Amino acid sequence: MLQFDRFDVLTLDCYGTLIDWETGIVDALRPVFAAHRVKLDPEPTLELYGELEAAAERGPYREYKAILQTVLEGLGSKLGFAPTAEELERFSTSVKDWPAFPDSPAALQALRKKYRLAVVSCPFGRPA
Repeated sequence: MLQFDRFDVLTLDCYGTLIDWETGIVDALRPVFAAHRVKLDPEPTLELYGELEAAAERGPYREYKAILQTVLEGLGSKLGFAPTAEELERFSTSVKDWPAFPDSPAALQALRKKYRLAVVSCPFGRPA
């Protein structure tokens, strides 16, 4: 059994643990899809997003902003629209707007009373 009293530091992943990336992605795609009259069905959209993101992350390192632009271009190609330069830019910077899970702030406040906390995450593509 894991004995938490033996630890001084806890590491946490950010996206999917503290940040609700699925809601963030869907919310960022909503105006793009609406502008191109494409129905946004969250579950299949996130599945396609995951496939396109994994493909975009293969190969040499690129900033996550570029990955997001590539994913949006791929979504457009698969769903029959061409995103505008403004849509690509807005989507590529949407990470800052992705919401925290409702319980994240309180959980972090409680944990920091006992542990040093460190976020170990790579949301911006693979490290070089």
